[in-house]
Amino acid sequence: MSYSLTENHIPGRKIGFEGAEYLWLGGTNYLDIGAHPTFQNALKEGIEQYSQNFGSSRRNNLQFSIWEDFEQALASHFGVESAALCSSGLAAAQIAVQFTQQKGLTLNLAPQAHPALWRHPHKPFTGSYSEWISSHQKDQILASDGIGTPWIKRFDFSFAQAMDPSNYLIVDESHRVGIHEIQLPCSGHLLQTASLSKAFGLPAGVILGSKNNIEEMKKDSFWVGSSPPNPAFCHAGLKSMEAYKEQSQKSKVLADRFAEKLQGYEVAVTYEAGYPAFCSKAPGLFEHLKSSGILVNQFAYPDITAPPVCRAILSTALTLEDIDTITDAIKCYA
Repeated sequence: MSYSLTENHIPGRKIGFEGAEYLWLGGTNYLDIGAHPTFQNALKEGIEQYSQNFGSSRRNNLQFSIWEDFEQALASHFGVESAALCSSGLAAAQIAVQFTQQKGLTLNLAPQAHPALWRHPHKPFTGSYSEWISSHQKDQILASDGIGTPWIKRFDFSFAQAMDPSNYLIVDESHRVGIHEIQLPCSGHLLQTASLSKAFGLPAGVILGSKNNIEEMKKDSFWVGSSPPNPAFCHAGLKSMEAYKEQSQKSKVLADRFAEKLQGYEVAVTYEAGYPAFCSKAPGLFEHLKSSGILVNQFAYPDITAPPVCRAILSTALTLEDIDTITDAIKCYA
């Protein structure tokens, strides 16, 4: 089953549907940062200071220091040399791919690579992830998601430590950034891209990488011609770095509780320990969870003609008691 509902506010812990109230495990609002007082106050400050969005070229004579300040804060937060802000996660990935393809390298997309990384006529590798790793050659751009989505799967990036130094590895971290470790030792050129709208609650994207690569990218016409992110939201993000850390720790506690409660049980869901989400293709699980007062995502993605996938996130709006309710329901599904 796929379903649709329309709201006039962003749901938190619970949501109304068909006349009943449910625990809400849908969307991708991992850290529920919009409900955090620090973020709310910082966003108000940002709107007061910068008003609404500022449309501009990246090389406009008028610049706001908030963009560079936030880039430096993000680079420090993720332990990389440099960062480049973009208007969205998709723009970040496309800018990174465009930048690397100009170096005469061939794009080699991993299985399950998000469409943000695609460039016509290239499509994701159809074999297994290990086969994709074995298939790569010199003078290539290797592009992969940081973790599988909507089907959750942890990928092994140990191969990156032995990459050819001339190769590039682009990793879309949209579903790990802010909630899961993204440090990747790499002997080649590493660029990590991400949407900041998910965990960070910002209508923006970011590219993380070495100082040399980011500086070179910012001279490229594809980045120069792109739109900058909303400065008011960048202000909110910059002032909320400690709040992000706080919510990330809470997310880890919830994810650990989920894995702990399911340890040793044969269950109809797929999850990764320490990661705040689960998914399933089991027929009837969606209705079973719904009957237990739990509403999750259930739709086809990214291929809209494919069977719907049941996918749920464990946002920080939930409590430990909620996690127990969810895991009890999962264990009861036959």
